[in-house]
Amino acid sequence: MKIIMLTQWCYPEPGPRVHELAAALLKKGHKVTIITGFPTVPYTHFYKEYRLSLWRWDKYENVDILRLLHFPHGGKSPIKRILHYASFMISVIIIGNIFVKKADCMYVFLPPPTTGIAAWGLKLFHNIPLVYDIQDIWPEAVMASGMVKSKSFINLLAGIENFIYPKAAGISVPSSGYKKNLIKKGVPSEKIAVIPNWADENIYKPAAYNDKLAERLGMKNKFNILFAGNLGLAQGLETIILSAELLVDLNDIQFVFAGDGVEEERLKSLCKIKGLGNVLFLGRFPAKDISDICAIADVLLVHLKRDPLFNLTVPSKTISYMACGKPILMAVEGDASDLILSSAAGIVCPSDNSKELSSAVRKFKNTSKAERELMGKSAREYFLKNFTLDIVSSKFEQLFINIVKNKE
Repeated sequence: MKIIMLTQWCYPEPGPRVHELAAALLKKGHKVTIITGFPTVPYTHFYKEYRLSLWRWDKYENVDILRLLHFPHGGKSPIKRILHYASFMISVIIIGNIFVKKADCMYVFLPPPTTGIAAWGLKLFHNIPLVYDIQDIWPEAVMASGMVKSKSFINLLAGIENFIYPKAAGISVPSSGYKKNLIKKGVPSEKIAVIPNWADENIYKPAAYNDKLAERLGMKNKFNILFAGNLGLAQGLETIILSAELLVDLNDIQFVFAGDGVEEERLKSLCKIKGLGNVLFLGRFPAKDISDICAIADVLLVHLKRDPLFNLTVPSKTISYMACGKPILMAVEGDASDLILSSAAGIVCPSDNSKELSSAVRKFKNTSKAERELMGKSAREYFLKNFTLDIVSSKFEQLFINIVKNKE
């Protein structure tokens, strides 16, 4: 098959790993082209190594990548974020249509929903069946983040959602909770496939404890609770700082952040105000280094702010954590907690509750090393049976094949 993959963000940006899925499909014998933007996330500027132009051809593991010009990521500014999304949508419709050739289907990564409109703009001219991979439910995701509170803008997003879903030949979602949400909104059940997120087992894997690395990072002789990834508004990370304050009586417990984002400086300031010495900020690391950092952590933490939307999904970092074979502290209720409990991969607690989170940390601290290792082993085994790139890419491949057959 000839497959186009449309995503606003792509390698080397963190987060969406569409490029990994593209490379896996290429190895399965398909012709794959990615249409994306110039790298900017998580910054409010473009990556220095990319000289801007209206378009640029790039490659990732033999996958052709067409990059189109757009406004850079807006950080905390809602207006700049809207410009970021809208400018990419316009570039895809105007410039993308020049380069798009005949294809069997188009995979479209959502969010943002404006990419769904861009995909429709390509479909109009090329009659390509669309498959939306919905990783965030809008407008609920925007409401949950707290970045936008305008009712008119939220209604606009709901209107976009209602417009784009009927345009898709198929829709993939990462959890059964998301599927139920879409069915309630009128999307036919038979159009929706539940396909989980994945992690590349060649990158995220169990690693040996590195004593020198632990000492260099300030993690040696500590019971480390690691949060790796985006330090954003939706993560509700102030709760972790408040939990750290409740755990100062245990000298060896330390919360570690490995990542960056719009909340980083505020969290650092909060720690300084409270005089906390048990919170460590490491900054952002390449994905290839995360397994080594996870290996010197005792527990891997997932946390999102309390919102009904977050009960419907499994944060993607959960899969990467499971691949690393470490015990997980899941502070997200719903589907995510169910996964940890059913896989015996760790301990769960409510989100946005510093007392419950600190109690869960104390419980982990009182758990024997052998019990924690068993949790990590269970997490890794569950990952290998369900969440490898090969397993998940095969599910996407079958979805694409079914859609192409239905078109014929």
